[in-house]
Amino acid sequence: MPPNMDMTRRALLRAGGIAGGLAATTPLLTGTAAAAGTAAAGTAVSAEPLPVGEIESIIKIQGAVSDGVLNLQIVRGDIPNVTKDGVPIKPPFEINGNISFQSYRGGVMMNGGLCFKASEIDRAIDAIMNHGLVWQAQHQHLFGLNPMVWFMHFRGHGPAHRIAEGCAAILAATSTPLPQAPSANATTPLNVRRLESIIGAPATVGSDGVVSFQIPRREQIILGGVPISPYLNVSTTVDFEPLGGGTAAVVPDFGMVSDEVDSVARVMRRQGWQIDCLYNQETDEYPQLYFSHQFKVGNAYQLAAEVRRGLERTNVILS
Repeated sequence: MPPNMDMTRRALLRAGGIAGGLAATTPLLTGTAAAAGTAAAGTAVSAEPLPVGEIESIIKIQGAVSDGVLNLQIVRGDIPNVTKDGVPIKPPFEINGNISFQSYRGGVMMNGGLCFKASEIDRAIDAIMNHGLVWQAQHQHLFGLNPMVWFMHFRGHGPAHRIAEGCAAILAATSTPLPQAPSANATTPLNVRRLESIIGAPATVGSDGVVSFQIPRREQIILGGVPISPYLNVSTTVDFEPLGGGTAAVVPDFGMVSDEVDSVARVMRRQGWQIDCLYNQETDEYPQLYFSHQFKVGNAYQLAAEVRRGLERTNVILS
């Protein structure tokens, strides 16, 4: 990287820190009623309204807007009956993906990652490239899945309709069922408030009772030269799939800078977690993040406490 570019990004990083309190207090708005979005923290999002309705209509996915970011969750309901070590891995748990949009000068900034069958991968890469998007990563999240699935990450910056059309073309290369919308009035047998208290972040409840957390980092992330929201698909996530009797399958996906990776791996292995992968999810990102999906089954609240110990080794916002 040229020295002057490195200095520019370092200056942006120092100047654009995200305010920690906004993430937990901004209400979640769903669907096209939230078309104007909300102003994101730091320097990540411009004052222009995010064209939520246009994006949702093109992609045929209804999403949710929080902190100025539209997040579309895409569940692969056409890939049922996936297991890992005999544990059911339901589509809303780990056979899914998301595409996130924020308003930015010249249109929108999009960052996404989707789940694929092996037979869909090359067609999806072609769709990414043919629509002027950037292909960033391809990998597996969890080992031992039966059947196995793959994940690809991509990004784009430009007019909302063009970026959304590119995302629609990627989905058209798959057998993903469309349209989709968030589960209305979803419930879970898990005690969500207790999990929130342990993890130190707000949760959402989805289909099949899956409880999910997005936990943002404190520093400003620059992606492709654009300062992005910490919720633009670069947060640490933690998902709980209820298995009955207070037990759960749990998958944290830690987002880490390089000097956090070993510390997190050590504390999680000491607690008996499977470390299923370690990878870069984005390209041209500063600081560079490393992601690691990990897996364990047991008492949901004990596992939440163990995940919290891993989170405390990273520079994330926790209460």
